Amino acid sequence: MNTPLFALPGLRVLLADAGQRRSPVIRLELIRLRCQLVDVIDLVAQPEALPAALERLAPELLLVDCEQPTPDLLAQLGESLQRQPRPVLLFAQQMAPEQMRAALTAGISTLQLAGLPPQRLGALLQLALARFEHDQTLQRDLRQTQTQLAERKLVERARGILMREQGLDEEAAFQRLRQLAMDGGQTLASVAMRLIDADQLLRTR
Repeated sequence: MNTPLFALPGLRVLLADAGQRRSPVIRLELIRLRCQLVDVIDLVAQPEALPAALERLAPELLLVDCEQPTPDLLAQLGESLQRQPRPVLLFAQQMAPEQMRAALTAGISTLQLAGLPPQRLGALLQLALARFEHDQTLQRDLRQTQTQLAERKLVERARGILMREQGLDEEAAFQRLRQLAMDGGQTLASVAMRLIDADQLLRTR
């Protein structure tokens, strides 16, 4: 028997019901899966309640059940997920292509169209968790790549300053930077930034 990649027992789930009135069915299936339903938000009666509920309850996964997502709902989700990313599983009876694009842009992990099959809820929760983790990994890798590129540019600028001011060639300038970093217990990028700042300060005088 294969062990699921993500454990569902104890998973803190917030349900946002936008008029489908299927929360009793979802609640029963979440109980069967041994998830923890932290609350049910009625988005028809309280259309603006979702952001505050997400902040207050800090669920591990948000489940939204609606006929079709409104622009206001997608805007709320986008703003909330930008502040605190989390997996979102959205059930919708129908969605136009532009709504799908808006939902994915907002940060929704998984879309399920044309109804809610209770027997598939566990698999869909697993999918939402897996896609969220995958997206977070991609974003972390992108940020790391961008940081490395920015640091490389700083080192290149600092090396150019040493070549200009001390008459060093490229290799000697790099080794000088490396030695300064080792002596000060700092990174190459931090030493390069200090050198660039000092050069700019001298040039403004």
